[in-house]
Amino acid sequence: MFSKRLCAVMGLLWVSVLGLSAAEFYTPPVISVPHVESVPVIDGQIGAEEWSKAAVLSDFILQGGAERPTLPTTVYVAYDAGAVYIGARLFDPTPQQLRVEADERDGAVEEDDCLALFVDTSGERRSYAQLVVNSIATQYDAMNGDKSEDFRWEAAAGISDNGWIVELALPFANNIAPKPGDTWILNVARNAPGVGEQSSWARVEEGIDQPENFGTLIFGGGAFRVTIDDPGALWLGENAAWISAQALHEVVLPPAEDMPANWTAKLNVRVMGRDKRGHYFDSVKQVIDQAEATQVAVPYIVKQDGLSTVTFSLTDLVGTVRWRSGPYPVSVPPVSLALRAAETALGKALVAWSQLPQGANKQVLDQQLGDLLKAWQHLDRRYQRREEMTAAELEGLLAQVEYVSQQTELAIQQMAQIPD
Repeated sequence: MFSKRLCAVMGLLWVSVLGLSAAEFYTPPVISVPHVESVPVIDGQIGAEEWSKAAVLSDFILQGGAERPTLPTTVYVAYDAGAVYIGARLFDPTPQQLRVEADERDGAVEEDDCLALFVDTSGERRSYAQLVVNSIATQYDAMNGDKSEDFRWEAAAGISDNGWIVELALPFANNIAPKPGDTWILNVARNAPGVGEQSSWARVEEGIDQPENFGTLIFGGGAFRVTIDDPGALWLGENAAWISAQALHEVVLPPAEDMPANWTAKLNVRVMGRDKRGHYFDSVKQVIDQAEATQVAVPYIVKQDGLSTVTFSLTDLVGTVRWRSGPYPVSVPPVSLALRAAETALGKALVAWSQLPQGANKQVLDQQLGDLLKAWQHLDRRYQRREEMTAAELEGLLAQVEYVSQQTELAIQQMAQIPD
């Protein structure tokens, strides 16, 4: 009978779906910025070598943190005794169609195709300067939204074959450079109105007034140039990211007798699922060269469907985080949650069915609910092979599970109308 079958299945498969939401979990990114002797020319053209010794921000993410943008942005950062220098390549297949309407300082630059910086030099994450520039280098600056205050900064922009370029120089206050190890709070964001995308280095929700989520910029010390060449499939099961790292400081290997395998940095990966069963961490110890970039494969496992995040980082020999990416989202149709919801509905149906008086209605519903249970069991078995399934196949499976839930709820409503 339906009741016996359901009790047996629920006894084996009942699991809690409560836990940490990957959409809520977030660790801000980190970038260690090198001190350079040769500074870039702020002319809106990125030369072959002038940013080669700069650190690189990790890939941007769309507002909300659940998707990556279709238009990538690469940002370089370096500093010398006088200023911080920022260069950006903003890829766009149709640069001739960029929105550019603001041509006066402190105009509506943020509504154009633009690059925006949010800088908190105090580190308190309560206030910040906002600097925005569009593709014709029109500047906007404000402090906590007050655009009456103008800052001293230089901007240049240019159009390339596959997008546009921004170069910025941000002079230090009183011409005093930060000491090695000092930090700023930073976010860099992009507005691409042509495709309706707002993306940023640090994850923010709708709007940008979230300094608590901004990243950390560390001056000097052991800076590395890290780029994620390939973040992996960002899908269920075993994955591997390819990460290139280059030391932007003198590399000193520890004595062999102090450490069996010489290494200068660890490349780490952390996966956060909706609860602890979806979490994963691993690291790869590696000698990171100063002469050229070292490419390293970093494996990771995505264990749960729904929304997970994958974050990469680099730590030095003493465990200091020198670079950390923003979160890479892994969005998998939440079939397991739907299966549990359908299971819950079938449990409610069991209770309602058990309270029905004997008769034809109860027999018909026994068959109907038994068929729904069989369908649920079949879909659950299919889900056990989820790592072999494509996104489209999982979407189809999700729709079928939701249909079982809907039919079960209809049966519950039908039983509620049967007189005692």
